[in-house]
Amino acid sequence: MSQIECFYTSHFINRTVIQFFSKGLGLPLSNLDKYMENENIFASYGILRGTGEIIKKKNSKFIYLDHGYFNASSRKFTKEKKTILNNLEGYFRVIRDDLYFNINYLNKKTERFDNLQINLKEKRKGDIIIVSEPTSNTLDFLEINNWTESTVNELKKYTDREIIIHNKFSEIPLNSLLEKAFAFVSCQSTAGFYAITEGVPAYFTHKSLSQYGNIKDVEKNEPNYDLLYVAANSQWKLREFFSDEFAEYMNKINF
Repeated sequence: MSQIECFYTSHFINRTVIQFFSKGLGLPLSNLDKYMENENIFASYGILRGTGEIIKKKNSKFIYLDHGYFNASSRKFTKEKKTILNNLEGYFRVIRDDLYFNINYLNKKTERFDNLQINLKEKRKGDIIIVSEPTSNTLDFLEINNWTESTVNELKKYTDREIIIHNKFSEIPLNSLLEKAFAFVSCQSTAGFYAITEGVPAYFTHKSLSQYGNIKDVEKNEPNYDLLYVAANSQWKLREFFSDEFAEYMNKINF
């Protein structure tokens, strides 16, 4: 395994998650203030408080941790656009050289997904297309501040269905929209994974995910369950960081 160096910031979620990660694998852990550019693999949680800038500089040779795709730690979003985390008992994604998907390790085995006991619902018969806006931090990090407008314009080339814009701070709950949805479109939102489990095919614009659902195919209305299986094999609970299974996973993604 290539040398991995773990770094924590001042935020308690970052500190907690990366501490579990480093201890589980026996890796060195330092304050982000101590980071110096080198050829080692950088590992941290999230893209705020300096981690995102380092990830951009590394381009490759980094391990990214964030909330999982399914059964993540409980959160709620306020009207003041704040995120409140209720616990750290859920799953966290662990990704190599990307923020959203392991491009070079796509494990489609179904066991970990089956263990989540998520009921895959039958395909919905709705007619609207939900366009899920990224957070402002994601827009800035990916430098796609006109994403909503450009995505809607692109969608209109392939469909004439009603398009509804939604984000995690919208007053209308996502579940209400999914009940009448034909498709779900986002850049990289984990809500797209949830939409598939609810019977609504999901399509993405980010290169890591668009291979599983490109918006030019939006009228095909075909859910891709392989996306769910790969995602389930890329997320872990904090206690699993100490398991042999997780160590094996790290060996496979740390090419």
